[in-house]
Amino acid sequence: MLIFDTMDGAKYKVLWIDDQPELVKGYQFWAGLRNIELIHRESWTDAILVLEKEFNELTAIILDANCKYNTSDKALDEGFLGDVLQELKELFGKRGRFIPWYILSAGTMSNFSIITNVVIGRERRERETDWGATIYLKTDFENQGENSPLFDNIRRVGDWQSNNIVLFRHRDVFKYMGKNALISDEARKIMLKALAVMYYPEENINYEFAGNPIRKVVEYLFKAAYKYGLLSDVFFDDRGNLRIWDSMQYLCGMDASGVGFRFGNKGVKKDYSDYESVLPTTSYNSFKGLLNYVNVDSHTLGEEDNSPYKIDAESKDLFFAYVMFLCHIIICFGEYIEQHPNVEENKAKLTALAEKKSSKETKEPKETKPKVEFIKNDTASSFIGKVFPVINMSAFPTVGGCKIAKDLSLKVLQRVRIDEVIENTEKDAKQYPFIVTKVTIQE
Repeated sequence: MLIFDTMDGAKYKVLWIDDQPELVKGYQFWAGLRNIELIHRESWTDAILVLEKEFNELTAIILDANCKYNTSDKALDEGFLGDVLQELKELFGKRGRFIPWYILSAGTMSNFSIITNVVIGRERRERETDWGATIYLKTDFENQGENSPLFDNIRRVGDWQSNNIVLFRHRDVFKYMGKNALISDEARKIMLKALAVMYYPEENINYEFAGNPIRKVVEYLFKAAYKYGLLSDVFFDDRGNLRIWDSMQYLCGMDASGVGFRFGNKGVKKDYSDYESVLPTTSYNSFKGLLNYVNVDSHTLGEEDNSPYKIDAESKDLFFAYVMFLCHIIICFGEYIEQHPNVEENKAKLTALAEKKSSKETKEPKETKPKVEFIKNDTASSFIGKVFPVINMSAFPTVGGCKIAKDLSLKVLQRVRIDEVIENTEKDAKQYPFIVTKVTIQE
């Protein structure tokens, strides 16, 4: 799979399973000249760990015909190829995607031709038109260097794989994302998958649309901003979770009133065009829409509140619209960092908001009256039996103006009948006095 690093260079990621590390090491240089990244493992049990983690990133797999199945095996296993190819077939079926695979062997094991003819199968032979030849001999490979037909075929199949096409189309986005790039590799994987689903839905039939991953991309981006001094410790709560709304307001040049700061100088124009900001001020309203659309209870730290936030089929177009919006934001953020890499200078942009005196402070104090509490039963009972749609116009989904209990899994715009309501004793009780704990979904 094409991997874009911070130098905007394309690489093809290949898993090579062979018990001779010196052979693979000798080809790292030649592979590098062809922009091929070799990931070497000496046994199948080690290789399967790479496959499970990097499946969507791999361009191809190279197999030795006579290798170790388990790391602890002392002898080579002549049944290695048959066992591994069967497991690969099952894995491809489970993941819904084929990874081109090739055999690179000395060809010296007993009955080599018979074994390879049996295990390769009709399906792989039919793919030779697209993937190239299946079997390559190490003696030829060692003499060919960077001009190896195997390397040629790996690059060729990599160029037309759907993920590679997505990475090429959005190379100005992905150059800022990855293991050694500005934004986390986890964010890169989320964006790559979402864009691949948008362009090639027929290859991603089982993709589960959810708001959490997109929301997490935003948080990974904001944590990169923190690394470069564009956000400070005040934008994290006591549990280490990012204050996502305040961070968004701050980077977009707005007053982050929740933490009492803004970025740089505040302008005077109504269109905000003279406001200092990291991200375009014009993106502020779209950013609010994105955070309203996805689940804001997911965080990149820990597993709490991390359940999938399902999106209705009718909302998928909006989902992709926000994915494209994030592409724009990532480019803007990356370009800003390129122009402003100095962490200390970025930290100096943290500007405290001026305190506003209310009109009440200028008046003489009045006699304090006893606080009038709402009668729980009288107020709560007015919600019971009523039908409302689930909306997401605040920092979290609500129904009928009430918060929704965390153990209820509801979709935005879903209509529900409220069956049970309890009093809210949390910090936001003044704004949301009640929490809906039991509903009946209306068909």
